[in-house]
Amino acid sequence: MFEEFELAPHAQQWIHLVWFIPLVIGLCAWGVSARRKKLGVFGYDPARSHDWLQSLKKLRLRRALLFATALTCLTAAAVQPRANPEKRRFKTTARDIVVLLDVSKSMLAADLQPNRLERAKLELERLSDHLEGDRIGLVVFAGDAVIKCPLTSNYSYFKRMLKTVAPRSASQGGTKIGDAVRKALTDMLGIRSRTITAEEPGVQPGETVLAEERKGERENFADILLITDGEDMDSYPIHAARAAAGANVGIYAVGLGSERGAPIPIQVKGNQVEYLRSSDGKVVRTKLDSRTLHEMVNAAPRGQYLPVGTYNFDLVDFFEKTVAQEQGRDIYDEQVFWTEIFQPFLLAGLLLYLLHILVPERPRSGQLQMATEETLQ
Repeated sequence: MFEEFELAPHAQQWIHLVWFIPLVIGLCAWGVSARRKKLGVFGYDPARSHDWLQSLKKLRLRRALLFATALTCLTAAAVQPRANPEKRRFKTTARDIVVLLDVSKSMLAADLQPNRLERAKLELERLSDHLEGDRIGLVVFAGDAVIKCPLTSNYSYFKRMLKTVAPRSASQGGTKIGDAVRKALTDMLGIRSRTITAEEPGVQPGETVLAEERKGERENFADILLITDGEDMDSYPIHAARAAAGANVGIYAVGLGSERGAPIPIQVKGNQVEYLRSSDGKVVRTKLDSRTLHEMVNAAPRGQYLPVGTYNFDLVDFFEKTVAQEQGRDIYDEQVFWTEIFQPFLLAGLLLYLLHILVPERPRSGQLQMATEETLQ
């Protein structure tokens, strides 16, 4: 009937319920024996009321067997047996998205709740839940850039790495957006450094780890999603954006924070908040630099700037209106589909449990009365 048969891997833990079946039968048998002994306390003579006790024992045993069989069937349904695998090949499209996340101290400003960095992490988590097939990677940067998550379609892994992101994720202070862009181009997208400096135009863009060839040419389906407050420290971000343009990599920037500036909390003592101060004792205020981000986006072959400021924003909506509209590389995948056969076990288990409930625990009252009269004679 079934060519192949297996249990669902994620449900195999339920197979251990089988060990409860002999335990249930043993407890029921012990209960019948214990009840029989207690009947002697009320004056019942087992010899004279043998028929009633036998009827009671049979009912108890019948209920135990029904319950054990129902538990067996429900356990079989819980492990989700399946059969007759069928391989199906399908085609989809996907892009490579490199997220550049600013983790400098300025991202701790609370003009976005709970702060700029945590709000960005929440939106990135929502975005990863929304993606289907696209590969996403994470580079965190401050004074230096660090790859936190390589390009992957394992979104659970991306979210685990995202949760560990903090200002200490980058070893150096400051904000060097240009260095982060160059890190993404070379180490994440696999574009050789000469291409970035435009010294070797022969190398085609989009040489990612899994880049595909069509008609002998390399095609690029990669974009950079930059999330920062835009305060750069002489890392030449416009030059880096032009390098991305030379590699046909799009830049989509999200600017966080107030353009009027916000203080940077660095320590909390009780209810008192301490703020970062300059050498002359003044509170440092971090401002959104929209101009730099605008120039970077304009230098790229495609891109868009989202000036969030201090307002609520929806990164998923921004992605859908921008990156998701671009053409992706064709990906051919093969999956195995199984025929689920747990339904008969589930139905049988429920019916048997219903019968277990309907079977009475004790013989009819007439039998009990007859046994009582026999005992009193």
